[in-house]
Amino acid sequence: MSGAPPSARPRLLVLYHFFHPDQVVSARLFSDFAAEQARRGWDVTALTTNRSLDDAKARYPSEEIWNGVKIHRVFRPAWTQKRPLPRLGNSAWTLAAWFARAIRLGPFDAVVIGSDPMFAASLAIPLRAAWPRTPLIHWCLDVFPDAGEAEWTNATRLLSPPTRAVMSAAYRCCDAVVDLGPCMRRRLEAYGGSPARETLTPWALVEPETPAAPDAAVRRELFGDAAIGLLYAGSMSRPHDFASLLELARACRARAGDRIAVCFACTGTNLPALKAAVRPDDSNVRFAAFADEAAIQRRFEAADFHLGSLRPGFTGIVVPSKFFAALAAARPFIFAGAADASIARWIDEYGVGLVLEPGRAADVAAKLVALADNPAGLHAMRDVALTTYRRHFAKRLINDRWADLLARQLRRPA
Repeated sequence: MSGAPPSARPRLLVLYHFFHPDQVVSARLFSDFAAEQARRGWDVTALTTNRSLDDAKARYPSEEIWNGVKIHRVFRPAWTQKRPLPRLGNSAWTLAAWFARAIRLGPFDAVVIGSDPMFAASLAIPLRAAWPRTPLIHWCLDVFPDAGEAEWTNATRLLSPPTRAVMSAAYRCCDAVVDLGPCMRRRLEAYGGSPARETLTPWALVEPETPAAPDAAVRRELFGDAAIGLLYAGSMSRPHDFASLLELARACRARAGDRIAVCFACTGTNLPALKAAVRPDDSNVRFAAFADEAAIQRRFEAADFHLGSLRPGFTGIVVPSKFFAALAAARPFIFAGAADASIARWIDEYGVGLVLEPGRAADVAAKLVALADNPAGLHAMRDVALTTYRRHFAKRLINDRWADLLARQLRRPA
């Protein structure tokens, strides 16, 4: 099998704040990763917490075996994740509990540390002291402290210098740092050190073998009778820029009336501001309630393009995972953000959508209007999107590369 470890059943420890059965995307990714590596020959232990991200009342059992993964959940107080100081408290509590439990369960042949809770990678410092020869790998979904600084208040911003020093030391303690794209790698390289670096992207949670035809009722619900439907699904929070998407909607309406419709089916802290910014004459802008996973997949298939956005200041801090879900559903992507963001570069490299740079809404609208009268061109873009996903971003492919990375780390000189 690709990337099979050189010895029988080496032990892998995976650490992430939220895990199976939690349904948040990052928890699903880490759970799938752990199960996939167990299937590839690792004896996998996952350290997580007993809390759910979305359900404050949910409490998970302290131990469980799921898909070959031994799950150990530490207790964590019910402090909110929505304010900086309680979130920092959750992080400190969880990391201390994890270290104590890891020492009790260990040692391990390799360790993969995620980026949630905040500053989770700092656990590499005490783990390096405890297990000097064990490969430590950081899977970075969010760069800290950069991600925290973007949301801190004036008071918590005082934490920036010491946390930067701690995280710089943490990254240097890692034997490998896995990023989600070239823009994230640039941020991580600024912290110094010389760990092995690898880009391993997220994968889509749903990978249809044959993408379904659009459900006519769902399409009508989202886009009415529009010839082209653009869907923004997911979170609309501080990292996301809706102004550029509204500018695109207005440029489309100016050229084609309501033939091109934009639907926002999202949640998040910026949703009220988005709704307030929509004008009475924005007749091609629509809203839909957030939906469960089955309904989300039908919506993905009902759209012609998927929308994503990232404020330039967040470039490299996060990489929106909806890009990969859109390609897996054979749908091209429109990205509103910096031209040097990883998603913008992939769109240009593989031809899987359009990049909406500031001041270029009219250009993107013109291309969409042309596609409204060219169904063959639109279907060709769908084929390219699906082929690109399967060649570069599919779950099996990425997990094979993860297995190769883990095997290389096992073989490296101590």
